[in-house]
Amino acid sequence: MGKEADIDKLIECVKEMNEAEYVINTMLLREFQTLLEDEITTKQALLLEIVNKRKSVTVREIADSMQVSSSAISQIVSKLEKSGYVKREINVHNRREILVLLDEEGVRFFAKHDQVERAIIERFYAKLDFEDVELLNKLTFKLKKIVEAELSGK
Repeated sequence: MGKEADIDKLIECVKEMNEAEYVINTMLLREFQTLLEDEITTKQALLLEIVNKRKSVTVREIADSMQVSSSAISQIVSKLEKSGYVKREINVHNRREILVLLDEEGVRFFAKHDQVERAIIERFYAKLDFEDVELLNKLTFKLKKIVEAELSGK
């Protein structure tokens, strides 16, 4: 009985946190929507994140990261390329390989996101004690490690 009650309390607590996070994200999205008006799909945003983090990456590497086919990634890259978010270049070290890099719109996309992130930090997180922010950071990374460890076995 005790374990079941503990699980029920845990479930309720996590649901409350998830609801609070959802409300926060919804309110922040409304507040900063005008800065984030890019017509980008979720898959396109994920692809842009990968390219932004790695600076230059092959279609195959993107496909592996997103766990989809190279042809599906090529289609997404083509759409983003037409809109000026990414560009393709021949790898100077392996001329048979094509690299995907951020183009001007992609650079602007992340500059806007950085601007919004900084505004959120300065406006909201700055109202918390720094120790609370550090604790939130520590707990978030602790949960991330647990999730990574549990899912890496799949």
